[in-house]
Amino acid sequence: MQLAEIELDRITGDIFAAILGLTLDGHRASDTFPPDERVVTGVVQITGDFEGAVSVQLGENLALRAAQLMFALEPGELTDEEVTDTVGELANMAGGNVKSALGGSSTLSLPSVTAGRDYRVTLPGTVIKDRIGQDCDGDLVVVALMQRDDTL
Repeated sequence: MQLAEIELDRITGDIFAAILGLTLDGHRASDTFPPDERVVTGVVQITGDFEGAVSVQLGENLALRAAQLMFALEPGELTDEEVTDTVGELANMAGGNVKSALGGSSTLSLPSVTAGRDYRVTLPGTVIKDRIGQDCDGDLVVVALMQRDDTL
């Protein structure tokens, strides 16, 4: 499969539906979070025949909701670790689906997760091949596919 044929919206939608029971509705006009919103980002790197990464970003409210669903916990029972684990696992599943769709021989890193306000995720030496914003009951989900840039 070619990189251009990777459908991040379908991959992410399938994961959210199967794992969380949530529906992602198409593309949003903006794929940027407001600077004052706390965001949780999971990233996995893919190495081998394909060199790049996949990131999944959720606003804090959706990250909390996803963790509640994944761990079957009430809001007051959640810890930061469970939220981190949830977003990391969502990135891991998205990266695994991308890796499988590309074929060839590649490996997936463990996920890394960052949380905060008004930050940007960059992987030096890569370019963004695709970045989409999707809607989940009014909350933004941003998924990006990065690829190593051999021209740098």
